[in-house]
Amino acid sequence: MKSAGVVMAVAATSIVVLAIGIFSFLPGAALEAQPNPATVIPLAVAPDMPAVQAAFAAREALIQAQIQQLDQELAARESDYQARAAEMSALIMTGEGQLAQLQAQETALQQQSDQLLATQSERAAVYDTQRQQAFYQYQVSIQQLKVQLDEAAAKLADAQAQLGQ
Repeated sequence: MKSAGVVMAVAATSIVVLAIGIFSFLPGAALEAQPNPATVIPLAVAPDMPAVQAAFAAREALIQAQIQQLDQELAARESDYQARAAEMSALIMTGEGQLAQLQAQETALQQQSDQLLATQSERAAVYDTQRQQAFYQYQVSIQQLKVQLDEAAAKLADAQAQLGQ
C-alpha cells in the first residue's frame, strides 16, 4: 500500500514538472512571465480587529445562549426526575403501609383461625362427652324399661295364671 502512494506521488510530481516545462517553452509564456508595470498587486489586508472582535463576541453570545438553554433543560429534567423520585417514594411508602396493614390483618386472621380451631376442638370434645352421656343415659333408661317391662310381663303372667286357675 505504501508503494502505491509513492508511485502516485512520483507520478504527480512528474506531471507538474512536465507541465511547467511545456508552458515555459510556449511563445506566450515569455510575455506572461514578465510583470506588467500597470498591474497593481494587492497587498494583504490587515484584519479588521473590531469586526473580528464583534464576530467573536457574537459567537461567544451564541455559545452562552446555548449553555443557558442546556442549563435550563438540565434543570427542568432534574426537577422532573426529582418529582418522579418523590412520586415513586410516595408510592413505595404507600405500598409499605399497605403491606404492613395486610400483615397485621394476616396476623389477626391467623389468630382468629387458631381461636376458631381451638373452639371447634373444645366443642367437639364437649359434644362427644354429651353424646356419650346421652348414650349411657339411654342405655340405662332402656335397661330400666326392660326391667319394668319384664316385671310387668311377669305380673301379667301371674295375673293371667291366677285368672286362668
